[in-house]
Amino acid sequence: MIDEMMNFTTAIDFAEHPMNNTKTKWKRKYYLALEYFVKASVSDEYAISRLEQYKRKFFGNTKITDTEVKIEKVVYAIVNSRYHPGRKKYRYWLMCDIALILADEHLIDQTAKEMQKFMTKHQWEKLDILIQILKGKDKVDYKSIVFAMNLMQQYRKNSNFNKKQIRRFIVTANMSAGKSTLINALIGKPLTRTSQEVCTGNLSYLYNKPFEDGCIHLKNNTFTLEASPNDLANISWEYKTHIASFFRVMNENAHRLCIIDTPGVNSAINRQHGKISREALKNEQYEKVLYILNANKLGTDEEIAHLKWISENIQKEKIIFILNKLDDFKAADDNIDISLSRVKNDLAILGFDSPIICPMCAYFALLIKMKLYGDQLTDDELDDYALYIRKFNRPMHDLSKYYNGIQVEPDDSEAVKMSKRCGLYGLEKILFGGAQ
Repeated sequence: MIDEMMNFTTAIDFAEHPMNNTKTKWKRKYYLALEYFVKASVSDEYAISRLEQYKRKFFGNTKITDTEVKIEKVVYAIVNSRYHPGRKKYRYWLMCDIALILADEHLIDQTAKEMQKFMTKHQWEKLDILIQILKGKDKVDYKSIVFAMNLMQQYRKNSNFNKKQIRRFIVTANMSAGKSTLINALIGKPLTRTSQEVCTGNLSYLYNKPFEDGCIHLKNNTFTLEASPNDLANISWEYKTHIASFFRVMNENAHRLCIIDTPGVNSAINRQHGKISREALKNEQYEKVLYILNANKLGTDEEIAHLKWISENIQKEKIIFILNKLDDFKAADDNIDISLSRVKNDLAILGFDSPIICPMCAYFALLIKMKLYGDQLTDDELDDYALYIRKFNRPMHDLSKYYNGIQVEPDDSEAVKMSKRCGLYGLEKILFGGAQ
């Protein structure tokens, strides 16, 4: 499954694509040449969807038709451009776009040989410089093809990213613990549904992408590389769901990640949800289990039952407990230190010796990232953000003290300062940076 999803997590940024500002006539020929070479190599749902995406980005809703007698003439006009030296850049951009879609060196080499049939020997020797750069040959002189730098860099970022070992985390909780909000906070975007209803009825796999391209990939009963909020809100839970988007982390995001979202195990509506979650916890490959505890509803029968099952079936060293919703605590009535101590003692009784417990306010963490990245917050979200700023500036709600090596520095920005105080920064360090 991991290798099969590599193409699914590939990012392509069309914002500054060099063909954006060319005449429609040549843009059309360029697309037809791209389609010709890609379909000659592969025709899976990902490749077809990528071609459709290129078509939308280049032409919007305008239909393109092939008025040429032979497609080979169109391809020759783009790849060779022998009589139009000013358009020689097209074949370099085309090779980059083919590489971005295929994302496989063997297929890229195979397609390059097909392209070679349309070129002179000298043209091929020049294009081969670009191919060597795509393969990571650092000593190749790229100065003569600097006009293709943006697309070359995108391919290299994807290629280097996909060579990394994927790190997988599985998330489990009872309903209303804030599981979906915590996942959204780690990703930095509201990708998973959050409400008191049963939101997740099957497994969801959320994958990181190497860089932000503004697109969300969705594979469910349908396949799209540009999922809308409506698509995400109407996922069919008859199927497992795969979503790919760039993860916004507070520190440098160099990891290839997969977060596995499981159904709440205490659904009174569908007992099958608990079975799905437990089978995933026993059979999926993952590095850590993120167990979300609701700080306001500890000690329920459903919670104790699930914790006992976890204790008996999952390796203890894989488990990280996240004590969520501490923002609801009141200074006059609640004490975070005492609550953490009680949770630790309760977990010890259930067989968890020296558990890692991470206090957290997942909702504030999500708002921090959304504001940091310029997302449009609603009036209610802006009010909540302002309230949380005041609350987490108070010593009682400074959760950074519960994470080793995490402390607020005088020169921290508001986003970094608040991410430390709400527990986000420390949790990400544990997951992605090795802190305790």
